[in-house]
Amino acid sequence: MQVALLLAALGAQPARAGCLANESEPNNDSKSANSGLCSGVAVAGSIGAAADEDWYRIDVAAAGTVDISLAHDSGIDLDWYLHKGKGKAVAYRSTASNPETGSYAAAAAATYYVRVKSYAGASGRYTLTVSYPAADGGGGGGATACVLPKKVDLGKVGNPGWKTTATSGGILLMGGGLDVDNALKWMIARSGGGDFVVLRSSGTDAYNDYIYAMGGVNSVQTLLVTNTTQANDACVVATIRNAGAVFLAGGDQADYVNYFKNQGVGSALNYLINSKRAPVGGTSAGMAVLGQFYHPGGADPATALQDPTAVAIGNNFLASAALANLVTDTHFAQRARQPRLVAFLASGIYNHGVPWSSMGGIGADESTAVAVDASGIGQVYGSGNAHFLRGTGAPEILAPGAALTWKLGNEALRVEQVPGTANGSNSFNLGTWTGSGGFTRYWYVTNGVLTLN
Repeated sequence: MQVALLLAALGAQPARAGCLANESEPNNDSKSANSGLCSGVAVAGSIGAAADEDWYRIDVAAAGTVDISLAHDSGIDLDWYLHKGKGKAVAYRSTASNPETGSYAAAAAATYYVRVKSYAGASGRYTLTVSYPAADGGGGGGATACVLPKKVDLGKVGNPGWKTTATSGGILLMGGGLDVDNALKWMIARSGGGDFVVLRSSGTDAYNDYIYAMGGVNSVQTLLVTNTTQANDACVVATIRNAGAVFLAGGDQADYVNYFKNQGVGSALNYLINSKRAPVGGTSAGMAVLGQFYHPGGADPATALQDPTAVAIGNNFLASAALANLVTDTHFAQRARQPRLVAFLASGIYNHGVPWSSMGGIGADESTAVAVDASGIGQVYGSGNAHFLRGTGAPEILAPGAALTWKLGNEALRVEQVPGTANGSNSFNLGTWTGSGGFTRYWYVTNGVLTLN
């Protein structure tokens, strides 16, 4: 039952000889548990039947935190359990999340076992990453950086080694065009002065000197990842995982989906968001993939409302609780993308079964950014507007092959339009769906034609 789902080492050190990369059967109980699971190094495995369980032994060398991340194929539900010795589970994650992430505070050195099982009997592949205090010091920050593939490494400015810092979670949504300096400084502050990584699939290292000149970071490094092999490279994933902040540059969001989703890079980004609580942001294409739902690119705003059920919407690439049930769009006013974002909402309602009352959208103008903290409050920086959309009721006509009608007395979509400022003084609360410093508009659609009030 060995598979090569991901061969990504996720710790601060480069891949080490002797680290388990793929599970080895039989490992169905603690007596036959696989050993060699190195701290921060992903192991690939699969669950083959309802009764199948995979066990892994880890030897925690000292008191500290055990971080566990379990990513699996879509359409299945796998869970993990952490056992101290051969006793009962001391921690577990059994939700519908993918990846399943969590932590446990080990009080002292001891042997632990990680158990992977299926919640509902479905079979499928997974990758398991466990970071813990290891005898060889693996997985810790501050180590000398590993060796990146030449085509991936676009250069680094600042200190050569990784720096471990206390980070604060957050998501930065930047609408493209000119970058918003104060929004990037917001990310830097939340990185705790750590290493700032720019991730892209096209372009240059232009961000390195630009961001480093802002001050407050240990280093700035750009990675150019253009295929899944690079996305699963041990050092690529380790570099992302050890970052104090990661920023996805502009380009083509389809590349990010095709190369990163369900790969080592995607797992590392979800680790930063959900376990390490480090800020992750993006501009243009980078912003387009940060919501729970995303559009892979190509929809024409002029025709999207003629049949929004045919507009592709992806799901569950990155898992940020603050952006649950949200889809984003960029270059918003400049490229007249208001009809497209409405089509995204309608597609999410029809194709993913999201209730109209929960499905929301964020459209950011160029030179505008929404900096969302861990509590879901987004400060709006820049010179344009951020638009927050949600329906006031169900669409009247939303069916395959039909033009959308979402009218509801000409108030079908409530739009909170919040202007950006230099210091982010205007804000919007994604939890309560209320804002300050902006104003309310209502949009509606009649037979595929959007009217902006």
